[in-house]
Amino acid sequence: MSFAMEDAPSSSTVESLQYFHETLDSHFGDLRDARAKLEPSSPVFALEHDLSPEDLELLKDAVREAIKSRYLARCREAWLPFVVYAAEMGYGYVGDEYWTTFSSLTPRWTSQERSTIRAWFVRFHERYGGARPTGAWANHFRIIAWPITHAVLPTYLQRYLAQLLFEFSGALTSELLDDPEALGIRLARRASNYTERFRIFCENTALVGQLAVALLSGENEPTPYLSAATLARIVDGLSKEQQAHHWLKSARASASRVRGFQSTGTAGAAQPASKYLPRATDPRLFLRYDGGWNAHAELPDLTVLGAGMEAAYSQLRVSRATVSGVTRPIPPSGLLYPGQEVQFARWPQPDQPFLQLDRGDEETNRILATQCVITKGPWWLFRRQGTGLAIEVKGKFVRPGHEYVLVGVDTLSAPAVPWCGQVVIKAGGVKAYRFLVPPQLSESEKAALQAAGLTVVSHVAIRPVGIVASAWDGEGEAEWLAGEPAMLGIRSDLLPNRARVVIAGAVYFLEWSPGEPELLFTLEGLPVGTHELGVKLLGGGDRQLAAGSLVVTIRDPQVRPEGAAIGEGIRALATPTRPTLAELWDDRAVVTVDGPPGTEAVLRVTLRGGQTEPLAELRRSVRLPLEEGDWRAMAKSIRTDQRFANAYDDAESCVLTVARDGVGFATFTCERGFRPLRLRFARTHDGAVVATLVDRTDSGNTSLDFYDIEAPLTAIQKDPAKPFDVPPRGGLAIARAGDAVAAAILPTNPNAVLRMPPARPVVSSGAHSSSEVMRLAEGHQRWITAELPADAFAAYEQQIVGDAIARAIGTLIGGSYWAAIERKVAGAQDAADHLEGMQDAVGISTEHKALASTIAYSLYKWLKPEDLLLGFHEVITPHLAAHGISGKPSTPHFLLMLAGWRGYITEWEPSEAAFVLEQVLKSPVLYRAARFAVLGRRALNDADGVERSF
Repeated sequence: MSFAMEDAPSSSTVESLQYFHETLDSHFGDLRDARAKLEPSSPVFALEHDLSPEDLELLKDAVREAIKSRYLARCREAWLPFVVYAAEMGYGYVGDEYWTTFSSLTPRWTSQERSTIRAWFVRFHERYGGARPTGAWANHFRIIAWPITHAVLPTYLQRYLAQLLFEFSGALTSELLDDPEALGIRLARRASNYTERFRIFCENTALVGQLAVALLSGENEPTPYLSAATLARIVDGLSKEQQAHHWLKSARASASRVRGFQSTGTAGAAQPASKYLPRATDPRLFLRYDGGWNAHAELPDLTVLGAGMEAAYSQLRVSRATVSGVTRPIPPSGLLYPGQEVQFARWPQPDQPFLQLDRGDEETNRILATQCVITKGPWWLFRRQGTGLAIEVKGKFVRPGHEYVLVGVDTLSAPAVPWCGQVVIKAGGVKAYRFLVPPQLSESEKAALQAAGLTVVSHVAIRPVGIVASAWDGEGEAEWLAGEPAMLGIRSDLLPNRARVVIAGAVYFLEWSPGEPELLFTLEGLPVGTHELGVKLLGGGDRQLAAGSLVVTIRDPQVRPEGAAIGEGIRALATPTRPTLAELWDDRAVVTVDGPPGTEAVLRVTLRGGQTEPLAELRRSVRLPLEEGDWRAMAKSIRTDQRFANAYDDAESCVLTVARDGVGFATFTCERGFRPLRLRFARTHDGAVVATLVDRTDSGNTSLDFYDIEAPLTAIQKDPAKPFDVPPRGGLAIARAGDAVAAAILPTNPNAVLRMPPARPVVSSGAHSSSEVMRLAEGHQRWITAELPADAFAAYEQQIVGDAIARAIGTLIGGSYWAAIERKVAGAQDAADHLEGMQDAVGISTEHKALASTIAYSLYKWLKPEDLLLGFHEVITPHLAAHGISGKPSTPHFLLMLAGWRGYITEWEPSEAAFVLEQVLKSPVLYRAARFAVLGRRALNDADGVERSF
């Protein structure tokens, strides 16, 4: 609907606002009543005011005049125009400061009035069923979340939603289009490779689903979720960009086709299958032959956990994973990329979790234990695919005339059939047998196979035909991407009249053409997930002749991930996945690039501002493959480049691209992140730094603490609302507002620092107690995890402070003699010269000397962090019980973190950390042994090759 005011008499500002309020009150009341009838009910948005452009301008002028003239107190009963005004500001929001833009367009606006706007939005929610912001973003941005939510889809996010709908269109079903909440959840899962701000928008799955259904409605077709004028406005905005218009038009066409699909089968009393069906997140087992069978698994891409399980996803990014039966751990983020393969040293135990995170909480590991499961044993069947490959048949179907490899636990005897012979398998805990199944089987042979849990299928075969399936195990399981027609063929050597097909709770009777050996049909509209297709061949009088089944998995079509996909010419992987700008350039993330060995490629780094405008671009020539050590050296040279340093603090994102003509390219984007609190820096003409806190929380209780380099554990309170001068050496600043925290190492004034004596941080330790160790560790954590500016001096000052706190912890636990050894090592040109001294300082008893000797002889085997973790675990575990520690398998890892990366012990379970620390304080040899292992490994490694792990 539209309202005209051309005939309204001129009136005062207050009267105009009152008129608009009454008009909007009637309009929003009608929307509320209509949305309440929906099942489930749908919210009303302030952007759905449906005012004409002329009236909207009059409303804006009235609001501005009221604020300019200090009429806000007189407008308490005419508040709806202010809600509409704020929502319009949200619609034009482009990711910069909301209140900065608001203030620039609204004369005499003051920050004290923000809470009034929020209160009116809350009233809008209560009175008209208005949308309520949800998710972590709404918790942090408690005021601006309201106007931005009520803007429905801010202009800067519109292109992303059009792209997402286009990329997801192949997975659309009529059921999803009728269930906005389910559609919103699915879209949120697919948004994992988009910008952080768009991912945050997608956290409100109900809003995203309703908006998607509205946008996917046909042209000029009404939708119950948005007013016609508001929908037309958003579509018009999308149409202004050719690519976005194309994406939306294509997605709408797909939705129209999906709506026209109807099941034509005959409904029947199909019962849901009670047996376990494999999930899309289950691993795929396979065997490779190399003088014997090697057992492998292709690990799932667990990116799908990103929606609805944010805590689990966050832990997958930063925690290593262990796979049952696999010696080496999976690196952080390894489960968030497709195509990861592992080889089993021992066969995984089906009654134990297949995947677990080293630093995962109980709930996350429980999710992994249920979502990633191998086939139940004690037998596993693999069908031969050529000479050197065998793929698991999860349904355990055996077909006469084919060759298989049967794997079973080593306590079992082989099935009693003459065509079964043992073969070599290079995995402990199991035996393997070659199965050369003859064309005809006797009843006793069938019985022997059935006793092993195998099913003989001879008269019916179900297989994919036409479009190649995404995956096919050759026997009982096939996979398609959503949107692809699942074309199947049923072949039989019998003469059936028709086939009874059951899938997804529906029954279909398909007539069999006389004389044809195969029946072809297509499955369409199957939802994403795993389904069992059951087939019965029927003869005269519908007598059952044979039966068979096929497991059908429908997966979401995966968009080409940033960094490219496995098998492409160039592939870049970041660990942890999707790093922030700070993680990438603070040496907390690494990038590896795969490509043809020896190939020269160009690495391009582009820093971008808040409007994606380029601020600086740097190019480097790299030789593929680029390993972790190569990246660290490359990143260091880029950080010290003056062009990078000048643009870094103003950058909001960074695009990293690796390309070579004729080979391929890989690219990914890192964002600074949409954070509630952020410290910004400016320099005066003489190089001095001024720091300003940008506070988007509107919390009213923000604090700002400053820590000086020479007193790194003493907090000095600053006024968060005022800029402050940064000392020449920099320091650490930490801002807090509720759960929001921003910690940054402050830039230095290099000219002044060069004229000053070396910094000498003073770190005093108190009582000889676990609580004192934790206090020092917390201080260490504050400094080492804070964001770094593009300032080499600041990074050096951070290191100086970290070393000082580490020495204080070492002295408190290890004693003064050990501290003296460490000072020698720190000042030595070659730390390896002091290996013998460190070994002697571990302890004086026979047991202690033997432990130190074992560590010394193992150091060359522990140059990689995973080797250190496993090796030290084996060496120290037999000694723990004598020092009062038993039944705590994570203790060796804790000791290594205490010795090498102290701040991270603050993330340990508090009671366990306190207990282990108490024992270590009583038996400091445990600390000295771990510290010797860490320092010895560092001494024997190249300086640039020591990863930041221990």
